[in-house]
Amino acid sequence: MKRETISVPFNTEKLEALRQYRTGEQLQEELESVLQALYEKHVPTDVRKRIEAAGSGGV
Repeated sequence: MKRETISVPFNTEKLEALRQYRTGEQLQEELESVLQALYEKHVPTDVRKRIEAAGSGGV
């Protein structure tokens, strides 16, 4: 499935503090998890199934 990069503005000092306690990889994983949860919360199941089928070569 094709991927896209998004950009989110965030306070520099807060981000620097967060980086003291989480690695870049950990932050990436957690942000992806939050985005996935938002996707599942707001996109209807039938639409998600259609997208997943199209991404795996079906439909």
